[in-house]
Amino acid sequence: MKEEILRILKMVEEGKLDAEKAYDMIEIIQKKDFSKTEQKNKERILKILVSSPNNDEIKINLPIDFIKNMIKAAGPMFIQKMVSQSIQKGIRISSQEGENNKSNSQNFIEGVDINMILSAIESGLVGEIVNIQSSNGDKVYIGIE
Repeated sequence: MKEEILRILKMVEEGKLDAEKAYDMIEIIQKKDFSKTEQKNKERILKILVSSPNNDEIKINLPIDFIKNMIKAAGPMFIQKMVSQSIQKGIRISSQEGENNKSNSQNFIEGVDINMILSAIESGLVGEIVNIQSSNGDKVYIGIE
């Protein structure tokens, strides 16, 4: 996009194009680039997978566009709460020892930095963000695909 805009400005500088026509062309280029970015965001999915050694699984797939809208509407703490609750439910299902359940859940939740996830969403990152495995085999995966 930058290269295209520079070419248009060069044409204005050389007198081959007037300013109004150049403005219209730049506007079209920017709209085209914006729609490509929007399409990328709509296609991306935040995936959360919590699993245990005895094959209990919780899978959550959230469109990135949905997450961005929820952040605007409810704030980033909503996403933190949603991720924490998902992880806690997964640990609770997979844990066989009641007392270890609470400490394992707390360890998993403390290991998830919501600001890092939000930053990855905003920057357009695709791939693994968090991959945690406890000593008893519980696993938490968070990624953008």
